[in-house]
Amino acid sequence: DQRKGYSKGWGRRTQTKCFLIFKHFETYDIAQKLCEARGGHLAMPADDTELTVLRRYLYDAFQPYNWPSWVGIHDRRSEGLWLFENGQRVSVFDWYRDHLVTQPNGGTRENCVSLSSDDGKWWDNDCERRMYYICEYRL
Repeated sequence: DQRKGYSKGWGRRTQTKCFLIFKHFETYDIAQKLCEARGGHLAMPADDTELTVLRRYLYDAFQPYNWPSWVGIHDRRSEGLWLFENGQRVSVFDWYRDHLVTQPNGGTRENCVSLSSDDGKWWDNDCERRMYYICEYRL
């Protein structure tokens, strides 16, 4: 059972969730199916505490490199309406912004969200892009 990975020190947890990074390159949809097959779903950071846990986990797992990883957020239903994989609206955002690039910037071509491992910021990406992914399990 992948959820036991946390007890072996593989993941990070909050009061109610355990997050596990999978270092396999998958599309968004395949990553979601693999998380479901393991009893969870793509990570859905619902508040600042969960975002902080995910940021630190990604940074610790990949420093000094940047490996973006899928989380369970998309705007496939309606452009700009960001939803969690369970259909709930996202209320806490952490998009990447600097003087050259502002996310989200992909319009209807980029509908799925990844977190950067170097700074934990959000990027919209083509859902068919293959990247690492983070599953979430209820404790």
